[in-house]
Amino acid sequence: MSGQRRFLKVWARTVGMPIGLNDEDKPEFLPIAQTDVKKALVFRTFWILLHVVTCLLIIAGNGRVLGWW
Repeated sequence: MSGQRRFLKVWARTVGMPIGLNDEDKPEFLPIAQTDVKKALVFRTFWILLHVVTCLLIIAGNGRVLGWW
């Protein structure tokens, strides 16, 4: 397995997506097909990044209000 595939598998399972190498390589359960899992993983990754960016902007804004920078 390539490094990129391994990273994808680790990231997917970290955020709770049941991903395998193909539809036959099932984790504990597989409620949707692998192609749908990959689409859902993209949406979930976007959602997580959106939260991280939002938190950073809130921290930066509060730091400016409080005179930290």
